[in-house]
Amino acid sequence: MEDIKAIDVMNYPFDPELVKIWWEGSPEMRLMKDTMFKGKIPFIMCSTDEFVAEMDKAGYDKVFVTMPRMYSYHRRELLINFSLEQISDSIKKYPDRLIGMAPYNPLKIMESVRIIERSVKEFGFKGVYAHVLGQDIRPDDKSMYPCYAKCVELGIPFSMQLGHSLEILPSDPGRPIYLDKVALDFPELTIIGSHTGWPWCEELIALAWKHPNVYLDVSAHLPQYLDPSIVNFMNTRGRSKCLFGTNGLGLARCKEQFMALNIREETKKAVLRDNALRVFNLA
Repeated sequence: MEDIKAIDVMNYPFDPELVKIWWEGSPEMRLMKDTMFKGKIPFIMCSTDEFVAEMDKAGYDKVFVTMPRMYSYHRRELLINFSLEQISDSIKKYPDRLIGMAPYNPLKIMESVRIIERSVKEFGFKGVYAHVLGQDIRPDDKSMYPCYAKCVELGIPFSMQLGHSLEILPSDPGRPIYLDKVALDFPELTIIGSHTGWPWCEELIALAWKHPNVYLDVSAHLPQYLDPSIVNFMNTRGRSKCLFGTNGLGLARCKEQFMALNIREETKKAVLRDNALRVFNLA
C-alpha cells in the first residue's frame, strides 16, 4: 500500500516569488509566520521541476494548486491576489501532474465568475477553491450563489476552507453547518469542505453523511493530529466521502503520517487516491 500514488486536492503555489509574496506581503501573514511558525515560511519554495521531482519521490500522482482570494478583515483589502497567468505559468509544464483551482471573491462577483470561466476554458483548471473568512461571509450568503451556479454550469467541484481561521480573521463564517442550505439549493454541485471543519468536525461529518454531493478533505491538519471523529468517519461510513490534502505542509511528511494511521488499507487507498479520481472526474 506504500505504492499508492496520492492525489493532493489542496495545496498552494510553490514558486519562490509567489510564496514570499504570500507570507511576507501582509501584516496578517507575517504575524502568523513569526508566531505560529517561529519566523519560518512553512511552505515549500522551489522550481516546478523540483516540485514534481519531490512528488515522484514522495509518491504523488497529482497535486491541486489553489490561489484563494484571502482578504484582510481589518484593512479591507486582499491579502493574496495572484493572477491566473501567474499560477498557470508555474504549473503548465506538467498538465497531467499539477492542476489549478480557481479563486472566488464574493465582493467582486462578476469579475470572479468571469475568472472562473477563463480558468477552466483557457487554462484547464478543474475546480474552485474559496477562502472567504476575511470577507466575513458565510457559505450560504447570497453573494456566494453566483459562484455555485457557475461551477454547476462548468461541471467543476467547489471547495472552501471551513473551520476556525488560523489567520487573524473571523472564524464563525467557517461553521460547516452553513453549507447545509447550499447543498439543498445546489444538489448538482459537488462541494468539498476543506480543513476538516475543526473544531466543528461533527457538523461537517453530518453534512457529508447527509448530502450525496458533500465531501470533506483532511488538509491543514497533519494526519497525526487529525480529530478522532474525522479518522473514525473516513475509516467507516465516510470512506467514500473523504479526500486527502496537505495544505502545503509537506508532501512526504503528510503522506507518511497518513499511512501510519491505524485505519484500514482500503481506507488509505480510497482517501489518498480513488475518491479524488471520482470527485474530480480524473479517471
